[in-house]
Amino acid sequence: MARFWFENANVVLDGHAELQRSLNILVTGDRIEAVTRQPVQDDNATVIDVAGKTVMPGLIDAHAHITGLTLSPKNLASPAPDLVLAAASYLRNCLMAGFTTIREAGGADYTIAHLLKNGTIAGPRMFYSGRALTQTGGGADFRTPIELTDPCGHVSPLSVMSVIADGIDKVREAAREELRKGASQLKVFASGGVVFPAEGHATRYEFSRDELVAMVEEAAARGTYVMAHVYTDEGVQRCLKAGVRSIEHGNFMNEATTAKIAENGAFLDPTFISLIQRVESAQETNLSNEIVDNLKRTIDRGKQVYAWAKRHQVPIALGTDLWGPDAQRSQIRELEVRSGFDSAPNIIRSATVVNAELLMMKGELGTVSPGAYADLLVVDGDPLSDVRVLTDQHNIKLIMKGGAIVKNSAAAV
Repeated sequence: MARFWFENANVVLDGHAELQRSLNILVTGDRIEAVTRQPVQDDNATVIDVAGKTVMPGLIDAHAHITGLTLSPKNLASPAPDLVLAAASYLRNCLMAGFTTIREAGGADYTIAHLLKNGTIAGPRMFYSGRALTQTGGGADFRTPIELTDPCGHVSPLSVMSVIADGIDKVREAAREELRKGASQLKVFASGGVVFPAEGHATRYEFSRDELVAMVEEAAARGTYVMAHVYTDEGVQRCLKAGVRSIEHGNFMNEATTAKIAENGAFLDPTFISLIQRVESAQETNLSNEIVDNLKRTIDRGKQVYAWAKRHQVPIALGTDLWGPDAQRSQIRELEVRSGFDSAPNIIRSATVVNAELLMMKGELGTVSPGAYADLLVVDGDPLSDVRVLTDQHNIKLIMKGGAIVKNSAAAV
């Protein structure tokens, strides 16, 4: 069993807004065994002299999409092997950016998870949702008005984003199927989106209350939870009443509804960089001015909701919601974007401790503490003073996932 001794480290520890200096960390196998100021007493451990650099938990992205080949979730022109190759590239780039864990929010399945777990492809540990549940005409029903079959979920193998289910029995069946195939949690579209507008009337909310409750019940039966794509105030309220644990986006909530997230023991997972990236790429992707204006308004409203969430002590997660390998390059920028309206310690906490609790992995992920998985970054710079040091991969000198070193610059030892 491999053992590593990190010495002379300045460490990001939960509960501290500043680096804790001159600490040593013992890693045994895939876990952290000790965090101490005592000198090394293990001749069998490989010593890594951090020389005053920062050691911090690996980052967690709570909202990733790894199977996209373009900004459109339909993937109509790409066969299944291409999706696997795209996912492999996405996962490796995630890991090299410092994300040692991701929660996949619709698209990944057992096949990719199996390849990842066996080490056939490299990447972060992954909590996948399988296909997201959407209703007929819902946020992830990408059919045009003249299409009868659903290229996104029902018939074609060319996309794995979602499955259409209507009615309590069909919803339960769809939920059970995704859980049977190994989904770590369920994903539901509980309102429309802001990029792909409906041809008909836009939805304020989706699925009946009983349908939402059925999903939550099926997840709870497996010891897990539901995450909901939902932008509208009414949609968020309905999700919270049904027992949804993870509110994704939520940009058009009011303050009272935002406060209810904390009251219900739920989490808010706002995603900014995906909206910003779509604005930046609007010309090359032929987004209309109307959609671009709506994206900008959605970004501004998201910042207001974020401020309300802080005021009411809502647990704020960190996710990116980026779709496609080109968009993935902006993943780490989510931290930089938030630095414009939140403190570095809060942002790091969202990307580590809060996300770990959201994933029901409190104490095992997102922390440098005994018993936790040894998912560690060695960083040249102080991310608790300026989180932007993480946006330059040259500053990430070493990456360890589960006790195995996957990147090690000579300057880190």
